[in-house]
Amino acid sequence: MNKIISNLKELIKIRTKYKNKKIILVHGVFDLIHPGHLSYFKEAKSYGDILVASLTADKFVKKGFNKPYFDEQERSKFLSHINILDYIFINNSISAVPVIKNLKPNFYVKGFDYKKKEGDVAGNLNVEKKETIKIGGKLVTTTGKTYSSTKLLNLNFKNFNPASTILANYSNNYKKKIFQEYFNTLNKIKKEKILIIGEIIIDDYIVTDPLGKPSKEDILSVCYNNLRSYHGGVIPVVKNISQICENVEMLTIYNNESLKNRIIKNIDKKVSKNFFKINQYRDIVKLRYLNQNNSKIFEVYKMTKKIYNLSKIYNFLKKKISKYDHVIVCDFGHGLIDQKIIKILIDKSKFLSVNIQTNSGNRGFNLFKKFKKSDFLCIDEGEIRLGLSDKYSDYSNLINNNVLKNFKNIMLTLGSEGQYLKMQNNKYLKFPALNKKAIDTIGAGDALYSFSSCFLKSSKNIHLVSLVSAIAGAIKANIIGHQTNVSIEEIENSLRTILK
Repeated sequence: MNKIISNLKELIKIRTKYKNKKIILVHGVFDLIHPGHLSYFKEAKSYGDILVASLTADKFVKKGFNKPYFDEQERSKFLSHINILDYIFINNSISAVPVIKNLKPNFYVKGFDYKKKEGDVAGNLNVEKKETIKIGGKLVTTTGKTYSSTKLLNLNFKNFNPASTILANYSNNYKKKIFQEYFNTLNKIKKEKILIIGEIIIDDYIVTDPLGKPSKEDILSVCYNNLRSYHGGVIPVVKNISQICENVEMLTIYNNESLKNRIIKNIDKKVSKNFFKINQYRDIVKLRYLNQNNSKIFEVYKMTKKIYNLSKIYNFLKKKISKYDHVIVCDFGHGLIDQKIIKILIDKSKFLSVNIQTNSGNRGFNLFKKFKKSDFLCIDEGEIRLGLSDKYSDYSNLINNNVLKNFKNIMLTLGSEGQYLKMQNNKYLKFPALNKKAIDTIGAGDALYSFSSCFLKSSKNIHLVSLVSAIAGAIKANIIGHQTNVSIEEIENSLRTILK
């Protein structure tokens, strides 16, 4: 008998087949089976005759970017070998409500940890309980000892939580302190007035099928498949930060009115948008050609290389910059951030965060040294080495170079090696990258910068700042292009998971 089912109609057939028997439902992720699960199944089965395990499909697991560890097929196959379970159902829903509606179990059994409100991390228990009562069933919780799959994964699977070596030095009380500090910091950020400055970049992903080399030319030939267009540059940073701050303003330049209108529709209405039209400016488009595996083949830039008249922006900043608690600069090196703007930002900002990027469109001409100082500098290893003309020094020597003495806090991003943070209180922390299976790294640094800049301004806890930053980068590395932004809910769920 095939115990694994994935069709809701099959649940109705089970209810019909066993109409004179008591059916029990258990529901969860069941990512790493341990003795606690076996006790849970055994106690659940004691309530009746037929035990059905409903497991949450991968796309609905909201416990952080690295969950589930085992995919739904692996989890269901493993469960099918446990004799006490009669059927296994892969549930393509955020809650167990569809299962309860169709199966109509006599008992819906949850683990002992669900007796307390904080045990219901997914927040679905109330609607599931209502549905259970509605169909004439009863919700019960077990009495057995509980274990944590997440904690076991943290302790024993280093590729699940690469930070486990560092976190092993944290006491449970300190982990709770970090988590509480996270919410305290969010409350501070929420009340701030933040200005975010940067260029808009249209990231076009052109998916192709490789055809090979033409017979008469030494070039690669590809067949066009489809185009995915995303709003990049400063836009994802604005979207990230507007989730956690109620008073966000954006400042950018543009030329095409249709682009401006699309951006306005694409960003939360609560964000104040300061668009400055530059007639000589060409809106930046970066075309990236990919194969079907999302591996990039090459890219094409559409832009101009000119000096623009930014006098309206000078006047705006001189008049208004003092009212912002935090100014966040996303300098992609395409003409917006000139020396006059830099001087105003340095002289007038209450707290200034800067990210100055080197790319193939500005390499060697957009170095961090254009800013003489800032409260926070977020920069990757290649960019700092280029700016310092230092190819071989270790991270500690790089970040302590005398050229950087006027940057009060510095985060050095190291790609797959993680990040290195130096805070103003002379605390240092090298933190590993949390995602070892990155799908697309475009925008991962911007995601990290979005949250690190906000959290660093409002918290002195170097572990919290590093954790949140690493989580944001790891989540973004699982997203193709900018099809979705990094949600604060997923950051919170990931933080909860990692600190277990």
